[in-house]
Amino acid sequence: MNGGTDLGLTGGRTDGWLLLSGLSADGRSELYKFVDLKRGRLHEVSLGIEEQRESQLAFLRRHLRGDPPYGLDRVEDLLPYLLHPHSFLETSSKDLVVSFKQAPYLRFLSAADGHPVWSPDPSGDVAGTLSSTNCEAAPDTIAFTSTDTADRLRRYDVPDHPLRTRLMTYDRVTGAVESRGELPDFLIDTLHQLVHSPDGYFVGVDMNLSVLPGPDGVPGASREGVDVAAYTAGSFPRSAFFVADEHLKDLTVRTPSRACAAHAEIDPHDPEVFYVSCNNISKWRNQVVLHGPGTIERYRYRGGALTLEGSYSDPEFLRITSQRCFQRERRRLLAVTGYPNKLYILDAETLELVDRIVLFEDEHREPPYVCEKNSSAPLYLAVSSDGRYVFMTGAAELFVVDLDTRAVVDRVRFCPPGSFAATAHIGLVSDEAADRALESHR
Repeated sequence: MNGGTDLGLTGGRTDGWLLLSGLSADGRSELYKFVDLKRGRLHEVSLGIEEQRESQLAFLRRHLRGDPPYGLDRVEDLLPYLLHPHSFLETSSKDLVVSFKQAPYLRFLSAADGHPVWSPDPSGDVAGTLSSTNCEAAPDTIAFTSTDTADRLRRYDVPDHPLRTRLMTYDRVTGAVESRGELPDFLIDTLHQLVHSPDGYFVGVDMNLSVLPGPDGVPGASREGVDVAAYTAGSFPRSAFFVADEHLKDLTVRTPSRACAAHAEIDPHDPEVFYVSCNNISKWRNQVVLHGPGTIERYRYRGGALTLEGSYSDPEFLRITSQRCFQRERRRLLAVTGYPNKLYILDAETLELVDRIVLFEDEHREPPYVCEKNSSAPLYLAVSSDGRYVFMTGAAELFVVDLDTRAVVDRVRFCPPGSFAATAHIGLVSDEAADRALESHR
């Protein structure tokens, strides 16, 4: 494909495309940036979301009681948190399917049928909040969860209000929608990530970002900011995850060892094994508060029994926003982001530290503290198919790390700082999927 913008990236390191995405700073457009890794060029797609914003806002005004959550001033301030692209998957048919932080729909970037936004509910309805990261339960069958949005909004005002949540699938080929069943009422927020193992089980992770209010509100927090010591001394509930068979007949709920469980990943080389990461961060207004070190835990699910096989943490293992299991020189490894300037490589079987690579110099701070906005900190990562290169992004910069030399071999800016209200998980996509998506939005 010709065209695009020269990114200043060293081309030819690996084939394929890297997809970066997020919500524009004004909250009115989804931004998708396709990096052609072979040629070092950037292709961009911008999609306006006025219709989605208005629909969501009308629903919020009808159902949200009291003040907005997270100390926000206006209902409108919730929209960037709800509607920003959060992750994507490439289906067996080379569709790119985008999931959002807390939206009632999915987006098909390569849709050729004129219907790029899909929802299990009638068009324009926001009755269900879909999970933030989804998966294929079978070729072209997308699995996701839907939480009753009115329940979710009521939960902001009444902390013990139940959250009705269904596990569902959508067959992209036939259009069939199936409800696999109701989840137990274990969620604090909404289901953040759903993954499916070739062994025939699901893992779904909640992600709680809220410190509980006391009699006088959230301790140490106000519209002016956060008194970190008082705030982090408050109650910060640990969110949980579920593991279940295809139709939720055999289901286990487990709470990890630290707060803010967020992401799960099935081991591609041992489908009985999965990893759950706990970020140990919370949110107040537009600030992310880092409470302390995070943790990654390794579990095995066999014959309906769930076993914790190990965990990793250290004092610098902070805000571990993204992880990826991969194989390099016949060794199974985990790449994990470490805020604000580190790449961790762990042995996937033992969770022992293999390497800790410093990407750039940064002044060390002991948590807890408020994270800097629009910093150079890379929050998301992807790994090349040969296991040699790790790609890491934050708000504006792309880092390429060569694991052979343990060095950053490229550091380029893919947008001006402040272009995004929120960015999203990244990943490698095939030539066919990238070509189809870009052609659909030419």
